[in-house]
Amino acid sequence: MVRPWAACGAVWAVACLGCGDPGPQLEPVSGTVTVGGKPLAAGTVAFRPAAGNPTQHHPVGAIGPEGRYELSTLGKPGAPPGKYKVLVFADANTTPGKAAHPQPPVWLIDKKYTSEPTTDLTAEVVPSPEPGRYDLKLTK
Repeated sequence: MVRPWAACGAVWAVACLGCGDPGPQLEPVSGTVTVGGKPLAAGTVAFRPAAGNPTQHHPVGAIGPEGRYELSTLGKPGAPPGKYKVLVFADANTTPGKAAHPQPPVWLIDKKYTSEPTTDLTAEVVPSPEPGRYDLKLTK
């Protein structure tokens, strides 16, 4: 015998399966990271919300061998619209696919790009960006 309250709970649970939060609106973000005009062959790009950007999300993306990166947020491609401070992490001690080494980082870039207070890189994520909008040009 099925109890009425149990049947109602089961119906409610099934009905709510499709009611999940779809997450934030995301816009595609990809670009190339260069240091002194040459592609940075490894590392990570991280966007941190700037003042006035209400998002709680921190989109990130790995830098590939040709210097290309693509951001994702909550495992989905893209980033919420808005202004961001841009961080870049490229440590000579980190090899993709290998365990982390317990050593201080040896930055392949200027250390200022690794911290929100010191980075001078900024970006604004917008719908339909012009080509090259998210390219990052770093100094050593």
